[in-house]
Amino acid sequence: MAKGERSSNGFIDRILFVMPNLQQKARWNDKELPEDIEQEWNNIIDKLIQSECHLNEHGEIEPQILFFSEDAKRRLYEWQHHFSELCDRETNDTIVSIYCKLEIYIIRFCLIIQLVRWTCGECDKVCIDLLTVERAIKLTEYFKESALSVQNILNENALNSQQQAIVNLLPPSFTTAQAIQIAEQNGMKERTFQRFLNDNIGTLFRKEKHGEYSKINP
Repeated sequence: MAKGERSSNGFIDRILFVMPNLQQKARWNDKELPEDIEQEWNNIIDKLIQSECHLNEHGEIEPQILFFSEDAKRRLYEWQHHFSELCDRETNDTIVSIYCKLEIYIIRFCLIIQLVRWTCGECDKVCIDLLTVERAIKLTEYFKESALSVQNILNENALNSQQQAIVNLLPPSFTTAQAIQIAEQNGMKERTFQRFLNDNIGTLFRKEKHGEYSKINP
């Protein structure tokens, strides 16, 4: 999906990637989910699908608007302001595009989570509450980290042997001076490395503060 120029047309930014953080290869075992879990999930989905919709005089579905409670809206705005700061500091256009999509998705997550909680009898559907927003934020942050991991993999696959060797030799956290020394030891000039470093902020590297960086996937 990201071959050639496909990763720059905005399509891949719309995909929500799931990347299990498995530190070890999964071991086989005899553990199974209880049989009633599948049926319970089906019941939840069926109840959502069969929910009655109000119709207007023309027989068209009348939307039911769910507003945010005051504390939920305050928390959502707080998260969005922090997220905007990440965008302001980000120099990689692809990462900025991903962040912008997630700002749209989090509103949808809020609606989905509130309705699923209502279906399970945990809350009402008068408004979107604080607990729903907290869960939507947690979900959005997960998809953000997964998207960054995917971009990191795409960038690693695009690296030449010299760039890959330098990335491998860099410690999890490093200063500009340390990185330049490693780059020069591997035949890369300082100016070339500076451009390589700046081009990969947000994908391979994270800028912690002036002159100090870390690898996103050490």
